[in-house]
Amino acid sequence: MEQREIAYECLKAIMLDRQYSNLVLRHALKKVEVQKRAKITQVVYGTLENYRYVRWNWEALVMHLPKPEVCVLMDMAVYELLWMKEKPYALVNESVSLAKRYVPKAAKLVNALLRRVNEQGMRPLSDDPEEALAIETSHPTWLYRMWKAQYGKEIAEQLCRDTKRVRQRVGRVNMCKLSRDELLAQDSRFSAGVIGEASVIYDHGNIADTSWYRDGYLSIQDEASQMIAPLLDPKPGQRILDVCSAPGTKATHMAQLMKDQGEIIALDIHEHRVALIEQGARRLGLSSIQTRCMDATCLEGLEEASFDGVLCDVPCSGYGTLSRKSDIKYHMQSEDMDTLIPLQAAILRQASAMVKPGGVLVYSTCTLNKKENEKQVEAFLQEHSEFEKVFERTVFPFEFGSDGFYMAKCRRK
Repeated sequence: MEQREIAYECLKAIMLDRQYSNLVLRHALKKVEVQKRAKITQVVYGTLENYRYVRWNWEALVMHLPKPEVCVLMDMAVYELLWMKEKPYALVNESVSLAKRYVPKAAKLVNALLRRVNEQGMRPLSDDPEEALAIETSHPTWLYRMWKAQYGKEIAEQLCRDTKRVRQRVGRVNMCKLSRDELLAQDSRFSAGVIGEASVIYDHGNIADTSWYRDGYLSIQDEASQMIAPLLDPKPGQRILDVCSAPGTKATHMAQLMKDQGEIIALDIHEHRVALIEQGARRLGLSSIQTRCMDATCLEGLEEASFDGVLCDVPCSGYGTLSRKSDIKYHMQSEDMDTLIPLQAAILRQASAMVKPGGVLVYSTCTLNKKENEKQVEAFLQEHSEFEKVFERTVFPFEFGSDGFYMAKCRRK
């Protein structure tokens, strides 16, 4: 298959079948010559990241949207035409050929639409300033308005524009094996990160392709995410519970802060995700992590009030990760949080019972939504007077070039 067809297959899997973009692309690129991978990656991620603005440029030309497969093809082709400035003649011909292979009845429509888009150029944005910003940055208008209501107009605009920024590749040094200074002295491709004593930045490709990663000297972890484990202040010999642990990045961070001395019980509801935690611990050479396949909303078999620290890094809407996970931005609906909020509350309620007096409970999400964050913690504290909040912070992506994160630390009296 040619590059354009491979990109189209990837986009269909992501946009129509709701598969994860990173996994789809990784699988597809394995079969492609190295020199062709960059173009395919750009087309796939570029189309996803600009999904709303791209469609804005052609949807007004039809009375009704065509079949989903045709919409995906048009989105991809318009992105290449208007954003990548591909030669119109070749692009239209190849897109029509793709239509003939995948949706034959739509070939004439694709041909006519692309020619019209090429003639009209970039369509003017909406007259409504809020909708215009949402279209230009490819966010749902409801999300911008929610951010505006919760954080103010200035932050909401920054959040929308920030998702366009290319994120740095960030890792966390395994301090049980070497210090950050030792790594920096041995490999000039790395530089010191902004947050914490273990974060490093790598701008020479995928960290997972380095021997440092393969040999267990590094983990891949966003810098804001690296702020969570130190909040528990885990010490050697302590007993820690991580109730939503997979893939285990924060659990391994806590183990390293404890010098791999003590006990960390790391849970996940799915067996295959429990296996990810175990693989990560083995790669890093950590023995203090014990895994269990368990539902965090019941925690049967665990002794109450027996842990020095409990981490609830709960399932969330992921609005803090949109620059890295553009497929979330494409699929998100405002009602998604309706099922998440009660789930988060149930996990928090169950996990809190495991904290011993004087122990610490940390609640964290990678989303930017006060209903899942501040209001969730406020509701919990109103029902659990035995806990007091001692720290709370929202990290916005534009502060450090990281993901957006929320974290709250509560202590049991």
